[in-house]
Amino acid sequence: MRIPFVLLMLVSLFACDKYKERISSVELITSDLKKDSLFKGLVKLTFNSIPESMLQDSLAFLVLPVQAICPSCREKTVDSIVKYQHHLPDKHFIIISANGGRKLINSFFKEEHKRLPVIEGKLFLDSTNMAHRYELYEDKPTMYYTYRGKAYKKVSSMPATVRKDLHQFFSGNSDLQ
Repeated sequence: MRIPFVLLMLVSLFACDKYKERISSVELITSDLKKDSLFKGLVKLTFNSIPESMLQDSLAFLVLPVQAICPSCREKTVDSIVKYQHHLPDKHFIIISANGGRKLINSFFKEEHKRLPVIEGKLFLDSTNMAHRYELYEDKPTMYYTYRGKAYKKVSSMPATVRKDLHQFFSGNSDLQ
């Protein structure tokens, strides 16, 4: 009788550790090579439009892979983009990535009964899915926080954390800012 109880406890502990791993979405980037390559990829996806003087500041980037993420995360992210389109914090940028043009990307917004906003100099469409080639996301909305031309913090949102992560991005609150 005692062995099944101990076995059940071990399985429970193991399951709890695995659950923590799934909701732990913050990664501090420690490799200098990775810090540089991630930052360069992000800047390329903005068509190098960020002024040189600003590149050394604290910047934040949201990468939304509209085709690769779960519908729930996509819905919440699209809602947040539309809601905050006129109040996007300074030095925060949005990159929407997909294998298709504006029409395809816009269809994901239409699904949510929204219109793809035009946020001059802050919202960029990656219609050739270069963000995936630069390894900027897996299958989640991903936020990067950078400073002095290096990416230091990566937040990969999951259904359990997406609201909190988006709130931090759109409110301008981050540990690095």
